[in-house]
Amino acid sequence: MVWQVGILLVGVGFLLLSLFASLTLLNMTRSLRTIESILTLTLDEARLALPELRHSLQQIDDMVSGVNDKFTAADRAMNATSAAIGGWRDRVRDTLGGLGRRHRPPAGQHGEES
Repeated sequence: MVWQVGILLVGVGFLLLSLFASLTLLNMTRSLRTIESILTLTLDEARLALPELRHSLQQIDDMVSGVNDKFTAADRAMNATSAAIGGWRDRVRDTLGGLGRRHRPPAGQHGEES
């Protein structure tokens, strides 16, 4: 008789444990469905936004390329201007007979006369 009561208590315990586990699994199922719907919505929105993002990135790339081209042109213009000014300065000095040139002592002489 004692072992029958023990088996009955074990059976009732398993029944209660099964009910608790099924309630927990139902709650987890609801949570997983909610997460799945959130992820589906996020994926759909990402698919909609991706072409716009690609277009924006292409526009940024075009702007950066344009700025780079402008800087390259400005660099060439500055080099040409520098060469023109340098050439003009040399022509003026040559015309004036070398005025304004810095005279460097020949190699081996440091301004001391023997």
